[in-house]
Amino acid sequence: MAGSATNSAIEVAYWFIHRADKENSHIEDKKLQHLLFLSQVHYALAHNMELLMPSLFICGENGFFEPNLNIMFEQGRPYMPPKKLSDKVEDFLGKVWKRYATLSEKELTLMIKSNPSYQNCYIKGSLNIAQLKAVVENFVKNPNTTYSTNHATPNKKVSYSQNGPVVVSKWSPRKVSVKNN
Repeated sequence: MAGSATNSAIEVAYWFIHRADKENSHIEDKKLQHLLFLSQVHYALAHNMELLMPSLFICGENGFFEPNLNIMFEQGRPYMPPKKLSDKVEDFLGKVWKRYATLSEKELTLMIKSNPSYQNCYIKGSLNIAQLKAVVENFVKNPNTTYSTNHATPNKKVSYSQNGPVVVSKWSPRKVSVKNN
């Protein structure tokens, strides 16, 4: 197996954190984990199964996460100055950012959890290592759950109730026909 395009997931995580700071926004830890996972998958798709970062992702209740970063960020984010990545990696991460940064953490979670790769890997109460090859194959087979959040129907959106995600649509009154009695 070849190496990876970066030295660690920390470099990629801090690229996203600094990018969010540049745009005067904050990126939640769960959303950051989703962006890292999607970056790894998209990089493998685009570069013949090469790794973006030398990381394993764990399948848990909220999607896939990089366990080392998860532990590192539990007590807050330590300071790390920006590290220059290769132009190829910077361009790639810019595309991932452009595609997914506007989505909320909930939308990313729903998108990832709706993909068969998550459904095949997740077992309640356990943490399983995601096999990148299987994840990439599922993403190729199921592009609708991979790359979109069902924006195809403009009047419908997904909200969360106490029971989980639900599809919400604009209310429209029923038509009543007037009959002469």
